[in-house]
Amino acid sequence: MDELKSLKKLYLSANRIRKIENLEGLTNLVVLDVGCNKIRKIENVSHLSNLKEFYAAKNKLVSLDGLQGLTELTIIAC
Repeated sequence: MDELKSLKKLYLSANRIRKIENLEGLTNLVVLDVGCNKIRKIENVSHLSNLKEFYAAKNKLVSLDGLQGLTELTIIAC
């Protein structure tokens, strides 16, 4: 995962993902798109301190809990 540390944008849209996970090393991530999946809960993103844009439309979200503490977020599309 070290080779992905400089990754700034990650698009995981339409992949039937049920859970946000395995992003621990992506501390430079600025854009995360997990739209059009099967995610019910926002979790495992608290370490993404540089995240500015979070896209999660067309999921099965029951709340937006899990985004608190991400002070750089300017766009949230759910």
